Amino acid sequence: MHPPSYTEHVLRTIAEDETLSTISRVVYAAPSAYGLEILSPFALRQGIEASLAVPAKEGTAPVLVIWAFSAGCVGAMALAAHWQRHRGPVLALFMVDGWGVPRDPAVPTYRLSHDYTTHCTSRWLGAGDTDFYADPAVSHLEFWQQLSTASGWAVGPGKGRQRLSAANFLCQRSREAIALYQSQRDSLNINSP
Repeated sequence: MHPPSYTEHVLRTIAEDETLSTISRVVYAAPSAYGLEILSPFALRQGIEASLAVPAKEGTAPVLVIWAFSAGCVGAMALAAHWQRHRGPVLALFMVDGWGVPRDPAVPTYRLSHDYTTHCTSRWLGAGDTDFYADPAVSHLEFWQQLSTASGWAVGPGKGRQRLSAANFLCQRSREAIALYQSQRDSLNINSP
């Protein structure tokens, strides 16, 4: 629960990314708009459906890439699990400092942590497909407010470590998830009779 101004940098990060700014539509669940409802997957789903004019029919909903922070990861994880099962694909869920929030293995998940200790202890509830931790450590709120200046390590099974900023991690992994989805969708369309 933080002032909406803390998220301005995150929204700028999306807007400045050449790919994400042209192929995505941002739905922002601001605390000022939703209050404690950001913890509710039902409220988040209603907000997305209203913002994007999503039809009620299953399988016609847009694909999602979700970026969530701190306590907002509670509602985001449950929303992602529901969406994946009942509405449409969730290409990626990014839980930024979502410490204590368990992972649903059916949802492609990435954990970002403001320090190494949070990174290690968050993984007890399910590591992400690839995770990021800030090194040197930054404060919890500073991490969300300054993703482009928080540098650290992307780590994943069999992938070694890659040094980059948290903003670059979010954008790169989002673009990869979208490109993979588009590639799979295109190959299905090409090979179908």
